[in-house]
Formats: sequence, C-alpha cells, structure tokens
Amino acid sequence: MTEIKEDIIGEKLSDNYPQSERYQKFEDRIIDHKEGDRSVKLWFLFSVLWFAFFTTFGFVLAIKFFFPTFLGDASWLTFGVIRPAHVNGVLFGFVSSGLLGAMFYIVPRLTAVKLYKPRLAYLTPILWNASVLIGVILILLGGSQGREYAELPWAIDVAVEFTLILMAIVVIGTIVHRTEKKLYVSAWYYAGTMIWFPIVYFIGNVMWHPATGALNGIQDAMFNWYYGHNVLGLWFTTLGIPAVYYAIPRIIKRPLYSHLLSLISFFSIAFFYTGVGAHHLLQAPIPEWAKTIAVVMTILMLVPVLAFATNIILTMRGSWKKVINNPVLLFIIFGFINYVLTSIQGSMQGVPFLNDYLHFSQWTVGHAHLALLGGFGFLAAGLALWIVPEVLESQIYSRTLMNVSWWTVFTGFFFFFWAMLVTGIVANANWWVHINVVETLPALRIPYIIRAIAGGVVVVGAYMVAINVVMTFIKRSAPLPSESNNYVRPQAITTLPHSQFSKKSQRTMNLPIIFFGGMGGFVIMTFMVVGMPSMFTPAAPSNGPVAHVLTPEQQLGEKVYKANGCFYCHSQFTREFDWAMGEASQPGDFYYSNPNLLGTERTGPNLAKIGGKRPTVWLSDHYIDPRAVSPSSIMPSFAFLSDQERNGLVSYIQTLGGEDLELNSSQPLVPLEYRSQENPYRPLMLRIVKSFDSNTEEYTGSEADAKQWQALVDEGKTLYTQKCVSCHGGAGNGQGPYGRETVAHPANLHERISNFPASSDAYQNWRVHEGVPGTAMPPWGWSLSDDAIWKINTYEMSFVNGSLRTFSGVASDNEGDKFNDQTNIKPSIAGTKEQFAQGEKLFNMYCAACHGNDGKGNGPASIRSDGGYIMPVPANFTESGNDFTNYGRYVWKVKEGVETTNMPPWKAALSDDEISEVIFYIQGFSTQDNYNNKWAHLYTDEFAQNLKR
Repeated sequence: MTEIKEDIIGEKLSDNYPQSERYQKFEDRIIDHKEGDRSVKLWFLFSVLWFAFFTTFGFVLAIKFFFPTFLGDASWLTFGVIRPAHVNGVLFGFVSSGLLGAMFYIVPRLTAVKLYKPRLAYLTPILWNASVLIGVILILLGGSQGREYAELPWAIDVAVEFTLILMAIVVIGTIVHRTEKKLYVSAWYYAGTMIWFPIVYFIGNVMWHPATGALNGIQDAMFNWYYGHNVLGLWFTTLGIPAVYYAIPRIIKRPLYSHLLSLISFFSIAFFYTGVGAHHLLQAPIPEWAKTIAVVMTILMLVPVLAFATNIILTMRGSWKKVINNPVLLFIIFGFINYVLTSIQGSMQGVPFLNDYLHFSQWTVGHAHLALLGGFGFLAAGLALWIVPEVLESQIYSRTLMNVSWWTVFTGFFFFFWAMLVTGIVANANWWVHINVVETLPALRIPYIIRAIAGGVVVVGAYMVAINVVMTFIKRSAPLPSESNNYVRPQAITTLPHSQFSKKSQRTMNLPIIFFGGMGGFVIMTFMVVGMPSMFTPAAPSNGPVAHVLTPEQQLGEKVYKANGCFYCHSQFTREFDWAMGEASQPGDFYYSNPNLLGTERTGPNLAKIGGKRPTVWLSDHYIDPRAVSPSSIMPSFAFLSDQERNGLVSYIQTLGGEDLELNSSQPLVPLEYRSQENPYRPLMLRIVKSFDSNTEEYTGSEADAKQWQALVDEGKTLYTQKCVSCHGGAGNGQGPYGRETVAHPANLHERISNFPASSDAYQNWRVHEGVPGTAMPPWGWSLSDDAIWKINTYEMSFVNGSLRTFSGVASDNEGDKFNDQTNIKPSIAGTKEQFAQGEKLFNMYCAACHGNDGKGNGPASIRSDGGYIMPVPANFTESGNDFTNYGRYVWKVKEGVETTNMPPWKAALSDDEISEVIFYIQGFSTQDNYNNKWAHLYTDEFAQNLKR
C-alpha cells in the first residue's frame, strides 16, 4: 500500500513522488521557532488588548445614537472623533495585529525555516501598534485627514508604510530562504499581501501630498474607496484566508481539500477584488464607466469567495462534530461563515437598484461589521486563543472562560448585527418614500437601543478574551498535552495519489509566479480604477454657484467640519432620486473640495445644497444645542467650538451648494424626470380662456371646443370625486372627511396651486403622480394612467379662479327635467327625523364649503365670500328663484353634477340613500310655501310632512 503522509497544513504527501523530490519526514527537521515567536506573542498581546479597548469605543458610539449627550460634550468625546478612533483601532489594532501574529507564526512553519531577521520581526508589532495608538490620539485631538478608513495623519501613514516594508522584508525573506520546496497556498497569500498592500496604502492615502493626504473632489473619492475597500480585500482577506487554510486542517487533522481551488481563489482575488471600491460611489457623480467596472467586479468577487468557501466546506466533511466542543474552532468557523455571508451581501449590494435602496443607512454599517468584526474579528480572537498557548507551550488560562467568552461574543454579535440591519431597513423604507432623515430618527430609537445593549455584550466578551489570553501569559500552566508545536506527525490519510497537475503546481509555482501573475491582475485593475480616473475625470469646476473657492473663514469652517467628523453623518452629494434636495450633483461641484467629503451615511440631513436653507442664527444655535432647534436630532453639541470656529462652520455650511436664496414659491425643485412635462390639455384650456368672459360668465368660442372641454372637465371631476374628495373635499380646500385621520393635513388646493412655482404643470403632475412624502397623499401614478392624472390636474385648476363654464345652467336644468319625466323618481327614504339629521351631517361635511351653512351659496369657498374662489356662484337652496321645479332635477344635479362647474357628480362618492338624505335636508332650506307645495307630500313620515308646518 502506498504510504501517504500529512504535512504541516494537512496537505497530502505521497511516496509516489521520485525519491529526489520526496519531502523529508518532519521529525528529521524540527526547527526552533522560539526567537521568531517573540514577535508572535507581542502581536497577539496587542490584539486582545485592543479588542477590549477599542470595542469599548464602539459601545460608547452605540449609546450616542439614542443618548447623544452621553459622557458630556467634550470635543474628543463627540461622535465624529470617537468613530474614526474606534474604526482605526479595531481595524489596525485588534484585527490586523491578530492576523499579523498568525502570519508570523504560520510562515516559518510552512517554509520549514526560522523566521527571517527575527529581531526586525520583533520590532514590527511595536512600530505598528505605536503608530495605531498615536494615530488614534491624534484623531481624538482633531487631526483626522477626513477620509473614511484613511483618517490617520500623514506622519502616521509614513510610519505604517515603513512598518509594512519591514514586514515584507521579513515575510518574503523567510519564503525565499525556505527549506520546504513546496510553496503552500497560505504562503502565496502572505507573499501577495506583502507586495500588494504597501502599494494600496501608498496610493489610497495619497502619500505624495503630505499637506492634505488627499486629492480634489471626485478624483479623491475614487482614490479613497480604492483604498477603503482594498483594505478589506487585499489586507484583511488576504491575511485571513491563509490563516483559515492553515488553522482548520491543523486543528481537525485533515488535509486541505483542493490546492487548485485555493489557487483559483488567490488569482481571482488579485484581479476582481482590486476593482470593486467604486461600488461605494454608485450614486455619486463619478464616471459611468467606473461604476460599470465596480458593478462587474463586485459580482465577479463571488468567484474567489465561493472557491474558498467550497474548499473549506469540503475540507470539513465529516469533522463538523468537532466544532461544537472546540471554542477555537467555533471562533474560526463562525468567522469563516461571516466572511462568506458578508461577501455575498456585498455582491448583492453592488447591484445598482439594491444599492440605490440600501445606501446611506445602518444596513451598510452592519455589513461592514459583519466583515470586520464578524468575519476577521472572530478569526483573530480564535487564532489568539489557539496560537498563544502553542507559542507559550502552555494550556489556556481558563477553558471555561474561553467557552463563556465564545457564547458571550456570539450572542452579542448576533443581536448587534440584526439590530443594525433592522435599523437600516426601517430607515431605507422611510427614505425610499422621501421621508426626511430627521423625521425618521424616532422610528429608529428602539433598534438603536437593542444594538447598544448587544454591543455591550460583545464588549464584555472581548474583555473575557483579553483576560484569558493575558492571564495565559502571566500564569503559564502545564504544557500542552498535544504534540510539539514545531511539526505534525505523519498520519495515514488516504492511498489516493495526487493528480499530475497538483504535483507539478505545488512544487514548481513560486515567488516569480506570484509576483508576475498576482501583480499582473492587481496592476491592471489598479490602473483602471485609479489611473484612468486621474487621466479622464473632468478637472474643471461646474458652472453656477456650487463650485467656488472658499474664503478664509469658510476654509476654517471646512477644517472644523473635517476634524469633527461631520461627514460620517452627513452626505454632501445629491442623487437624482433625492427629492426636495436640489439638483443632482455634478462631478465639477466638488472641484474645490479637498479632501472629498461626499459621505457614506445619512444619520443627519444631506448637506449638498443646504446653503441658504436655514437662517444663519439657527445654524449657530444648532451647533450650540442641536435639540433646542431640532428636538429629534441626535447630533452632538459643538458648544466647545470658539466663536471664530463656529462662525466659520456656519459660513462653510451656508455656502454648500451656493447660498440659495431663490424663492421658487417656497416649494422644492421638481425631479428631473418630471421637469419637462407639460399638460397636454393646456392648449385647449387657453383657447377656452380666450373665449370666456369671467364677468358675464359667457362663452363665445366654438361648439367643438366647448364639447371637448365639457368632456375633459367632467371626466377629471369624476376622477377627482372618486380619488380626491375624501381628503381635499368637494371645494378642494383640504377639508375632506379623511383629513381628520391624517397627521399632515391635506393640501388646500386653491392655495397650493396658486403658489405653485413657474413650472406649475410639471410640479402638479409630479405631486399627483408620486404622492407627497410623509402625508396621506398616495402615488396615483401607481394606479392611474398619465392621461387620467392630467385630467385631474386640469380640473383642479378650477380651484384657483373658478370654472370655465362653456354650457349654461339651463342645459343641466333640462337634463334634470328630462330625467324626472322619464323616471318619475321619488325619494328612497321616508323622511324621518333621523334621516334629516343624517342629511345635515352629510351636507355640512361635503356641501357647506360651497353652499354655506344656510344653503344660500355663500360658503367660505364661494366667490360670494371674501377669499372665495368657486365660480359660478353655487346654488342658493332657499329657492329664491323657484330653482327646483321637480324632484328629478334635484336628484340629477346632485348625482351627475353640473357641467363645466365645480358641482361634483356625487354618485361617485355617496350612496343613493345618502344622496336622498342630503336632498331631504337641502329641501329644508326652501321657503315654507315651496317646501309644503313641492316636497312635503313626497315623504311618508310625519316628520317630513310637518317639517315646515
């Protein structure tokens, strides 16, 4: 039988290899890694300490979402400075230190050689973590560069870059001097990371601009997110995947399933991951070709993820039961699962229509936490709990504490993550129907509280992990019961030989292939996503007031805005579907912005076109005490600013978008897709206006136009009665019956239409078509045709200065008489006291606005009243001119309405009995003789018969 042995990471070795190429037994090459492991210990010590310390920062942030004055109003305790301190501390302190510790542990064991330059290696965690600590302190003191994920000051960037180069020397030097011929895939990842990431860091942090560490406007945004996403894709991912590839086979003592899948994952990461950063800017005014690259690469990002996931899942076959009782495996496997989930979620969010919906909310923040804390944070914690006892040759301080810490962190993170997703979905659902950000905040309070509680549980778990690891350092217990850390004993796995490709690839692919292959894809995509934008992005300011050189006072305000992290809660660009926020932003709008302050969240309002929208003193008061002028705001107080700084900030905010003091009839701008629309019936309306004398109410135009106008108005009026009367009322004054059920009162159409901006057709059509956010006004475009909406709009114009009557009232009288003769109609009710009372209520609700409480045609909307607008004058029900000669005329006019007037066809809103009750009450306005002679005898109940006796 062919003997199969297991190497360091569990991959298969076969005696089928020629003797000259056969690997030595690991017992024959035991290597002392103690000197190199000094750096490993230091990396993990920093990692677990930062885990507890910087997640505490996150807990404080979570509380500030519902208790913004928590811990006071000192400058270094405001949300905008704690957030980047938390993010950079967790990313580069906790997670990076843990993954780098694993790298320094794994590389020499994969290469069967001591760590190259161990003293230099020992220096790297000191330099790295000193840079992180000093950088965080400088951020807390207002030294942020104002670029998300790239906030560390330029001097710290230099220190980080220098440390990266030192680490590259150590890692690549160790691989070059390896005695193990085979270059395992984990070493590929580590070598690639040490080549790629120093370049990513240098480019993404714009280190050739020491003064700002940034470029201008849109170009800077693209560089920013090239770095912001590749810190995940070409740093945490390429440090985390090799650790998983090494740890899981070692712990479960099974070989990695497929070397080929691991290579597919490696090369596709180098190419696909590099180009996805711009999916954070799909709604920003970057070039469309850049967005296309980002979307395509975001979808293709699934290739390395699924290759990696398949490899690990198949490696775990038959070993899943080992996970339950092994806290280390629980941490690592949960991190692996979260990484796969966040990658799938990320690809989903890169689809434009989903990105439109989900962007700017806590959903995206939850996604980031799933990747960095749920994925690589759990992995870093698991690696610390596994490797620290290995390098100390001691058992963990407390296995019980390790179990409890797992369940604590897992439980807290589970609810923490889902609370953020719920918060995001609730906010996005409100924003999608154009409810403003601030008005949405009260609905988010409960999930904010749940997130804070769950986040606090995560912090407790983090302290448990830190205590367990630190105590393992302090109180080293009995040696590990397992075999030596320096090798894995041969173990019979299988008699199946490797494929020829596997034999060849594992022995002959080496550093030049990594460099030229991996670097090829990386360089191509880097050129596409940052080189080409530098060459082709328009480098000129946009026309108009938006792009302008800042005054010294405004420059001070911009500095204050950046230093205090205002861009973490406020965006500065307007999307095409951001209603009431002004014109969509253009690339040149940000020409004078350095760095870009586009923002990725909207915890507060979008500020892109905020200039001139608030009084100057209101803004100043807002910075001193936000809730004094905006009660639901969760913005921190900036009372600590000097008068000069606060005035500068106010001046800067007032200039965003240009200080817009244009009235526009105090209405928001019409969205672009509606802006050019015109009422197709306006030409007919203008012809009618020319032929109509409003003084005599006579029409002298063509009969064809008159009939066309009658049909148009009658159809629009019928639709209005069916769809709009319940809120806006028959007179269009916003006093419909359903208005009592709405918090935002229905519009008075007379006032609203009278005050429409110049493009009244477009504005009115937009409001009816899309509804009014935050009110009961529905989007009628979902159920009505464009033509029907235009007919409603045309009829509603009569609420401004009255109807254009092309038919005299005699026509309606004749129709009513004809209806009476044909039907000999009689009341459908008996005429009881209760029916009279019901008729009174219906009349007051639907009719009194025009006809008046006494039925004389002098209601508040009637032209006969001051401020009235309904014309022709509504009917006088006292029958001063013997207006109603028969019952059929009453029924006809109430049911069918009166042509080309504001008298609605009430059959579209009221039942036959309700109409009869209204008519019964109206007849009570008649004189005694009229009532008794014409109406009393129609009813069978004594109340009606004796009403005027």
